[in-house]
Amino acid sequence: MPKASIIIPAYNAEAYIRGTIESILSQSYEDYEIIIVDDGSTDRTADVVNSFSDDRIRYVHQNNSGKPSVPRNHAIRLSRGKYIFVFDSDDLMLPGKLERTVNVLDDNPSAGLAFTDFSCIDEQDTVTNPSFLANHQTLHNLPKTPVSDGAFLINQEVALKGLVKSNFPGTSGVALRKEVTDKVGYFDEDVKNADDAIMWQAVASQHDFVFIPDVFHSYRIRSGSISLRKIEERAAGIIAAVEKMKQFHLNDKNALKTLDEKIARCYFDAGYSCFSQYKFADARTFLKKSFRINPQPRTLKYLLASYCPKQLVSFLKTVKRTASI
Repeated sequence: MPKASIIIPAYNAEAYIRGTIESILSQSYEDYEIIIVDDGSTDRTADVVNSFSDDRIRYVHQNNSGKPSVPRNHAIRLSRGKYIFVFDSDDLMLPGKLERTVNVLDDNPSAGLAFTDFSCIDEQDTVTNPSFLANHQTLHNLPKTPVSDGAFLINQEVALKGLVKSNFPGTSGVALRKEVTDKVGYFDEDVKNADDAIMWQAVASQHDFVFIPDVFHSYRIRSGSISLRKIEERAAGIIAAVEKMKQFHLNDKNALKTLDEKIARCYFDAGYSCFSQYKFADARTFLKKSFRINPQPRTLKYLLASYCPKQLVSFLKTVKRTASI
């Protein structure tokens, strides 16, 4: 039985998945399996995966679900390892990740989840951010206890409060204990966005985290990624996910307030985006919802402005730009 299971959901991943697999096979640690669940790809993803002859690679095809949570959960159910490494089909694993993470989890049995720092790369593998978490204030402000191998233990309650403010673990930087997923459940399949953030909070509701500050994977930012779509297209999914997070904070009024403020901000951002495109009716719908949850002067300003004629708003924008020159 392998000690580690690396689970990879894949959809039309032929352009990058070879590099992803090769980066894993290059690891010094060898006691692992790779489970790739193909979520109904229509390209050559299967051909690329099947071109590898390593018997640690398991390829499974399923009908398209449209959600990364579904193939992830399928892979978890198939996994045999003590530790589950979550990884994306276009990211690159950097040397030492598996060995270091396994050792840290072995040494810290109270930790249900380990996560590492990561770099950001573009579609041509160019590094655009060498250390995503280097200046992440929410993470750095959390109390931590130094433990073995340069890692830091974060108490369960501390981790949970921090996750309310910011979803700091990068998905491909996370390793979970299999027994933890059996206890807290798998990735939420009902939401379109932030299934990972919900999962990390579910784990933090019962278990400590351990942070390894080294950069151990490269996260690829692609032009067609979900996170780059317009906020008004993503708002409903984000808000549904934030609503689900409330279940882990029912006795924490400050956390619930923070989550409501996130919802209000999401509605505002969607409303402002629509307003900027002169979609005033859509803007009003979003801005009214934002104002009901968290009444703010700027929300009211744009809400009132959305009732003005387009020509007047355009004129005022021109005047404002001219004045700022």
